[in-house]
Amino acid sequence: MRKFLRKDCGRPAVKQMDERRIEELKYISSEVRKDILRMVGMARSGPYETPLATASLLVYLYWEELVLIPAEPRRDDRDRFVLGMPEAVPALYAALARRGFFEREHLWHYRRLGAMLQAHPDFRRIPGMDAPCFTVQPSLSAAAALAGELSRRSFKPRVAFLVSENAFRSDEFAEEAARAAEEPIPNLFMIVVSKQNGVSGISACSGWDVRGAVADDFDSLESACASLDFSSGAPKALFVSARGGGIPRFGSEPEDGAHSLSLGELDQALEELEVRSDEHR
Repeated sequence: MRKFLRKDCGRPAVKQMDERRIEELKYISSEVRKDILRMVGMARSGPYETPLATASLLVYLYWEELVLIPAEPRRDDRDRFVLGMPEAVPALYAALARRGFFEREHLWHYRRLGAMLQAHPDFRRIPGMDAPCFTVQPSLSAAAALAGELSRRSFKPRVAFLVSENAFRSDEFAEEAARAAEEPIPNLFMIVVSKQNGVSGISACSGWDVRGAVADDFDSLESACASLDFSSGAPKALFVSARGGGIPRFGSEPEDGAHSLSLGELDQALEELEVRSDEHR
C-alpha cells in the first residue's frame, strides 16, 4: 500500500530538485500568497502576516514532502498534517485549495457564517485537514499520540506538526517535547516556525533528530528533509526561519488577527505579488 501511494504522489527515495522545479514552487507560493490576501481582504479581517510568512513552507510540504493524494483525502496510508498555529490558518486553507483538496471558491467565503472555512477550522468539514487546529496545550502530545498509533502500521505514515517558536518556548511545551523524546516515534515530524532573522531553540530540543532550514529557500528545506530517516530513531524536528514572504508590512498585526487591509493596501500587496509571479512563470 505504501509503495503504491509513493508511486502515485509520494516523495521518492532519492530526491532531486532542479532549478525548474524550484521556480515552479516559487510561482505556486506567489499564487498562494495572492489567495491569502484576497480571502483576508474579502473577509475584512483575519491574520495575514504569519500566513504570508509560512506560505512557501506549506507549499514545500504539500507539493514535495507529504505523501498524499488530494482526490483521496482520507486514504489510510497518507501522511497527516496537524496545525498548532491558529494564526497560520489562512495559509493552510489557501494551500489546500491550490493543491486540489477543494474548490478555491470556498476561499472567498472565509469567515462567513455557515461557510466551510471558518476562523477556527472544523476539520470534520474540510477535505485535507486531519485534526483540529490546536490552540492550547497539550498540542504536541496529541500529535505524538497520533504518530505513535500510526507507527504500529506496516506503512508508518508520518505526522507533521506545525507550531510557532513562541509556543515551543513555553514550559508546558518543553515538557511535552521531553516526553515525546522518550518514546520511539520516528514518524513524528515537528516543524517549529520562527519569524526572526535566525532560527533559535534547536539546542533546546534534546532527544530529537533536529535540522534547520529557511522557509523561502526550497533547497534548504529539501536538504533538511531528505537527511531525516523517518523509518527509525528519535522523533524529528525542523526549525524553520520564515519572514513575511517579501510583502510590505502594513502596521503591526494584532494577536487576535482582527486587523483588516484597506483596499489600497490590498492592491499594493497584490501588485507586488503579481510581479513576483511573472518572474517565476
